[in-house]
Order: sequence, then C-alpha cells, then structure tokens
Amino acid sequence: MEIDFYQGGENCLIIFTGLNGNTKGYGDKYVKIAEAVTKDTGFSVFVAAVPKNCWDSPQEVFSNALDYALLKIKAENIYIMGSSAGANLAICYSHLYPQIKKVLAINPVLNLNYHRTKEGVLKFNGEKMFVITGELDPSAVWLNSLPAKENLSTEVLQGIDHVFTDNLEKFISLPQVLFKPN
Repeated sequence: MEIDFYQGGENCLIIFTGLNGNTKGYGDKYVKIAEAVTKDTGFSVFVAAVPKNCWDSPQEVFSNALDYALLKIKAENIYIMGSSAGANLAICYSHLYPQIKKVLAINPVLNLNYHRTKEGVLKFNGEKMFVITGELDPSAVWLNSLPAKENLSTEVLQGIDHVFTDNLEKFISLPQVLFKPN
C-alpha cells in the first residue's frame, strides 16, 4: 500500500483514498488537505492509497495504514478521513483503535456490507464520527439507515455527486469539521 507522510506533531490525520486511488488525488486534493492540516493544526498527515483488491482483506488494509502511522509517530490522538471505499474502511474499523478520536467518512458506499458498517458505527466510542454524502451520491438514500448514536453526525450536501464534480474546493474544506470543538 502506498502511503505518503507529511511531518507535523504527535497527533495525526490518516486519509484513506477511494478504491484504487492515489496519494495525490484528483487535482492534488490530498496534497492540499495534508499541507493545510499540517500548517493549520500541527497534525502529522498520512495519505493511504486504498488498493484495488482492498475487499479481499479490508481490515488488513485499514490496520496496515494505522500500524505504519503508529510506527512513524506515537500518536495518542488520531483522526481518520476516508472517501468512498476509504470511508467504508474508516467506518467499519476505526473502533479497533482507541487512539482514533474522530472520523470523517465522505460518500461511503453504505449498502456495501451493511452489517459491518452498522457494527462499526455502533462500536465506535471515539468523540465523533461524521458521515457526509452528496445529495447526488447513490449512498445518500442509505444515510438514514445508520443507527442513531450521540457521537454520530450525518449530513447531505446539496448538489454534490460522488466525486465532487466542479466542487473540489468543497471536498478539500471538509476535514475542517474534524478540528472544530464538538
């Protein structure tokens, strides 16, 4: 798995791309997010490219990225951001690491392994999990099927599709929600 590292402080943000994505992202969106987060918050940032075969062993893909980050820095506070397939990984497996305090899942494929998605939401005991879908994303209709939970926040973005066509700046701004007080 390809992982880019942006050195900051002891806390970190780990970004999981979409399926078969790359660590730069369309229009260098992940580079822009990583640079802004490092500059504005002092967090270190890791960007993990989700491999095409991630569904063969999704927990292993998630854990490999987390283990890599924890070898580089001894983070006590980890935030996770995922897009599409990366968002599914974030929802399903963030509960496995007590260091993960906040999760931002953007346009996850909510009807894929729904039982695992539901279990991930229910078992997540961190501060906050944000699940955001675009109104035009196929998963928007599944958003209300997530279990209600105090530390879960859901939102539908009007006029937004799965890949944020013509709305790249909106995508790049979404991680800001992680750094606002609950």
